[in-house]
Amino acid sequence: MNDEIKAYKQILNNNPKDINAWINLGYAYYKNKQFSKAIETYKKVLDIFSQDAITWHNLGYIYYELEDYPNAIKALTRAIEINPKLAVSYSELSTVYIDMNEFDKSISAAQKALELNPKDTDALTNLGSAYYNQKHYNKAIKACNKALEIDPTLTFPKKVLELAKKAKNKSN
Repeated sequence: MNDEIKAYKQILNNNPKDINAWINLGYAYYKNKQFSKAIETYKKVLDIFSQDAITWHNLGYIYYELEDYPNAIKALTRAIEINPKLAVSYSELSTVYIDMNEFDKSISAAQKALELNPKDTDALTNLGSAYYNQKHYNKAIKACNKALEIDPTLTFPKKVLELAKKAKNKSN
């Protein structure tokens, strides 16, 4: 057990309802790739404060990392219900839907993320990827170019952009 985890456990021994210590312990487990303990810890946070949208988001992200898409969708949707302006949860939901090949849902979630945060490069990349997979190459190119205007160092939108341009040229 690393020192950070030990420290948070000690804090929680003295004050078991310290929500910040629970949140930080969950994140420490996540950083150490102890995903089941991170999930268990975040669930304890939600037992104390069920309306914490960020904890629901973090739980959804971990489920996504574990490829448990149904639970990822449930947790991210709950985060959005609690805080409908949490753009990052829409963006992450878009990612989940891409991995499930549900491109219409991915596009819808990415567009909502972009309404809330027009500079969300993850949402723009997801939008480009979903459009590419639907063979809407011009839209894919536009979304990826926009992501790269915001952050030219991104690699994935460059790959999607390249693929979309090649596919567009082949279809002409």
